[in-house]
Amino acid sequence: MSKQELVFDDDLFVFETVMRVRYTEVDAGQHITVESLTALLSEARLRFLHAKSVKDINADHQGLIIDKLQLDIVKRIRIREELLFEVGVEPIYDNGGNIIMKVTRMHTGETVAKARQHFKGYDFNLNKVTKLDNMIKEALYPHLFRL
Repeated sequence: MSKQELVFDDDLFVFETVMRVRYTEVDAGQHITVESLTALLSEARLRFLHAKSVKDINADHQGLIIDKLQLDIVKRIRIREELLFEVGVEPIYDNGGNIIMKVTRMHTGETVAKARQHFKGYDFNLNKVTKLDNMIKEALYPHLFRL
C-alpha cells in the first residue's frame, strides 16, 4: 500500500476535545489498539458535530455517513495518556467532504496521529447518497456563506 502523508492547514482546525486512553483500549504491550484509536476518532467527530448542532439523523431521515478513513499513526500511544483531538473540515462539495483530525499528547504537544474521514450526505429512508443541505454546509464550513 502506498503511503500518502496527511498534511493539514492548521487554520482548518476549529474544535478541540480531550480524552484519556483507558485500560480497555490497549493491547498486551500497553499501547492503544488501532480499533480503539478509530473509536476515539469517531467520538471526537461526534463531539464536533454535536458542538456544531449537526444531528446524527434529521427529521427527514437524512444524515452523514463515513465512507473512507485515512489514518496515520505517527507515534505509539500508551495507556492513561491524555490526548488532545483537534477537529476541522476541509472545503466541502455538494454531497460530502472531509473531516480532518490531529491527535497530540496533551502535556507535550507531540503529534501522535492524524486522520481524514470522508463523509457523504445520506438518506436512510431511500438508502442512497444525497446532497448536503445548506444548514449542514453552513454548520460544517461557514466560510462558504461569508462574503
